[in-house]
Amino acid sequence: MHPNEAALAGFLDASIPETERSRIEAHLSSCDECLAAALAADEAVEKFRKDRSRKNRRGFFKMPNIYLVIAVVSFAISFAIPRFFIQSLVATLLFGMKWIADSRTTKTLVMIHEAWKRGEDKEVSRILSGFKKEDRKARF
Repeated sequence: MHPNEAALAGFLDASIPETERSRIEAHLSSCDECLAAALAADEAVEKFRKDRSRKNRRGFFKMPNIYLVIAVVSFAISFAIPRFFIQSLVATLLFGMKWIADSRTTKTLVMIHEAWKRGEDKEVSRILSGFKKEDRKARF
């Protein structure tokens, strides 16, 4: 009998008793389907931990926000050094456009548009529901 998801989760985070752990290890050694599921779950958890720690380290100055900061600085320079007014405004426009293109919202809208073009209504709903959940988290 295959272990359920709770048992596999307990196995992966070592929160189950040793007897249960031995039983699951024996099953995983003989069942390729459960072994693949356990490996996929372990990889997903590891990826989540890496992404989360990377996100916590970057803080405000993650890559898209750097472009915004550079655009604001070049805009200020355009007034501080009149000799390079046009060049600074062009730099402001370029960095501003790069900030817009790299923003998460823009990427999400492109994903939604592509899914709609392919007629994948379920994928559009999944993207929108994930976006709404993260938007609610960001507000609170």
